[in-house]
Amino acid sequence: SVRSAGLQGAGGALVGDAGAVFSNPAGLATLRYIGLEGTYRRVPGDLFAATGAAAFRLRQFDLGLGVKYLGYDSASGFPRITLSLPHEALAVGSLIYRYGLIALGGSVRYLRRDDGVVRERALSGDLGLAIAFFDIMAIGFAVQNITDNWYDDSPLALPRVTRLGFTMNYVDPLETFRLLSVIEGQWPEDGPGRVILGAEAGIVVYGIGLIGRAAYSSRPQGSTQPRLTAGGSVALGRMHLDYAYAVQDPLGGAAHRVGLRLTL
Repeated sequence: SVRSAGLQGAGGALVGDAGAVFSNPAGLATLRYIGLEGTYRRVPGDLFAATGAAAFRLRQFDLGLGVKYLGYDSASGFPRITLSLPHEALAVGSLIYRYGLIALGGSVRYLRRDDGVVRERALSGDLGLAIAFFDIMAIGFAVQNITDNWYDDSPLALPRVTRLGFTMNYVDPLETFRLLSVIEGQWPEDGPGRVILGAEAGIVVYGIGLIGRAAYSSRPQGSTQPRLTAGGSVALGRMHLDYAYAVQDPLGGAAHRVGLRLTL
């Protein structure tokens, strides 16, 4: 999600948004009824990346669905999702059960990569745990791609990533002022771990306001990953217009992301 991107990719304990389906499925458990989210960014080389996520609450259960797509812009200059050109597409489906303050969730991930000559696929799963103390604080733990690629005949690798995060609201998020801190550790199977420290702060009056966010991340020696990311949101009732910026990300070049979140 764009909110997570502004916080250096921390998402293990960001609960209540549909975008949690990509980082910790159990984070969907605090939704009231429905969550929707979409993001977009341009990528160097006439590429674009887009995501969409939706989540629904059914009593003590939550259902989530997420889609990511990386592909070429059409000849008209407008982004167009198509499976006939080289692309990479990811679909995630999640089921979560909540009992009191504790939520357990699982996801299935399906990845399809087509470079115009060879088409590969991958299938794996995630497990997540979230403990949300009302709107005050949350603890999240997730293991993504727990068994690598289930298709033995495919060379695509899905490295396992373990996340442990903690978020804390220092003021009531339903009041005028907003102040949230985030700390998360991430341990990828194929590299050294890192620690992320982030914060959100802003003012919202009668549902209208501005929220800013920034995060710092440790990084292994020789890594080109930026230490700082930043972003912000315009709150319009239950809708948020999000923006995130990083000097560079794995897709190359400066990363400007925009997104829209809606929670009902």
